[in-house]
Amino acid sequence: MKKIGLVILYWVGIFSVAQAEWVLYGDNGKAAFYYDPSSVLLKNNRVSVWEMVDYSFPLRGVLSNKSHKEYDCVKLTFRNLAGEFFSQKMLQGEVVSKSQEPEEDWRSAVKGTRNYELMTMLCSKSI
Repeated sequence: MKKIGLVILYWVGIFSVAQAEWVLYGDNGKAAFYYDPSSVLLKNNRVSVWEMVDYSFPLRGVLSNKSHKEYDCVKLTFRNLAGEFFSQKMLQGEVVSKSQEPEEDWRSAVKGTRNYELMTMLCSKSI
């Protein structure tokens, strides 16, 4: 019974990401950066969110990706929890690669980067 619950939870998560309402929060001419406000979850001074990046040109056969990120609002660090890379823009086409394994190591969110921008925006709304 526990396995059935996990499978249902997994598919609900996948479906909710597929139905995401992406909001543009940055564009540097090489890529447009979006996040899904409905996916934002605050827990213990950490914020998790789904982010999408839509590239202007292919990078190793990838034109877009979505990643589930977790930000530590106190330590100003982040890590990727999961991600998928697509052959077409806006998460279309074939899945080129994916990962469902959360990164163990946290990385610093460097001032001036999109990770820092998204983290400070979400943390300021959540804390």
